Amino acid sequence: MPKIRVPQEWENDKVIVEWFEIVKNARTQENYLREFPIFFDFVKANTEYKTPSQIIESRAKQEKSDNMAEKRFWETLVIKYMHYLEGKGYRKGTISSYLRTVLSFFSHAHYPLRYARKELLGAIEPNEKDKVQKDWVPSNEEIRVLYRMAQSARDRGILLTLYGSGFAPVDTCALNIEHFDFYDDKGDWQIPSTEDLYIGKLREKTNILTQTCISREALEEIRIMLQSRGFPKQGALFVSVHGQRLAPRDINDIIKAIVKRAFNGKAELWETKNLRDSYRNALIKAKIPDDCIDAMFGHQRQGAKGHYNLSEDTIKTMYAEAFKFLTINGYGSQSRKLEELETKFTEQLRVMTEIMTELKNERDSVKAELAEIKNEQKTIKKMIGDNDKRFEPIEKKLGIKHKEKVDLT
Repeated sequence: MPKIRVPQEWENDKVIVEWFEIVKNARTQENYLREFPIFFDFVKANTEYKTPSQIIESRAKQEKSDNMAEKRFWETLVIKYMHYLEGKGYRKGTISSYLRTVLSFFSHAHYPLRYARKELLGAIEPNEKDKVQKDWVPSNEEIRVLYRMAQSARDRGILLTLYGSGFAPVDTCALNIEHFDFYDDKGDWQIPSTEDLYIGKLREKTNILTQTCISREALEEIRIMLQSRGFPKQGALFVSVHGQRLAPRDINDIIKAIVKRAFNGKAELWETKNLRDSYRNALIKAKIPDDCIDAMFGHQRQGAKGHYNLSEDTIKTMYAEAFKFLTINGYGSQSRKLEELETKFTEQLRVMTEIMTELKNERDSVKAELAEIKNEQKTIKKMIGDNDKRFEPIEKKLGIKHKEKVDLT
């Protein structure tokens, strides 16, 4: 049963309310609610300020001071906060996230903190875990193992959607059935099993357009999942056993459970973003141009390239190349070959049928011409027979005898 969070008194502070009115993304708010109290407790323990409003009021007064130590009071305190987090043994990425929450708090209150380059985020000391990198970017073979360890079509669909599209969990949670043309007007599934489905979607965190595809393999699992739900026409694509839309944390838990079953020894290294890393590596292996990778990965395209749109056809063409490195069932698998052979056989059968129809028409035409020739022969023969009878009396008088008879048949 999920733990219910009890709202704290500081959340009703005017500065916090205004902050969250600007930052409306639910996932971001959730992160801030978890991370800001750590900074707030540090402030209360080391200063006289006990509310968020008092922090901002002090900042407004200190900015007017000519004394640099007083003017930069909060910049200095946040650096001390950074060292406090380092002392706690947090990893560099975690500390960066906590500091960005603090920077957002001051910025949205219109009193941003100012630092020289590498004075804050760039000055974070890596801990011992950071110094020896053990990041796990799963290979295609490892993803295949995870796929086999998933226990339902829904879980396999989530895994393949994350791995094959580059979507983050928060983007995957936001997918709705009506975002896709899964069914025709009669409710029949209409996406061929040999095609990937293009989707252009704004990322939930950044509102940057991601142009990617849902792979044919993910679509097959999604089809099975939706069939078990009676092929609904709308609503969340991925839901819990109770029919509720999954949250990012639910998806993280689902994938984490699969990883533990497949690679229990590596479970502590796992982060769901590893699937995005694997997706990007596949794009690189396929030698896709950088600006296409940015578009397919949901990153801002740099320079003038960002002013030009990439077509659906371009993305699908690039994706077809990347799919060679993303496929789970095997780009050259027996099932894939059977599908290709079936398609090829159907096309060849169509061509042969057209040729046979054409030959039949030609045969019928020749038969008609032969019948016409025979009729003409009969007419000629009859005419000759009539002429023979007409000339018989004359031939008898003249004593003409025919030695040979011409057979016109």
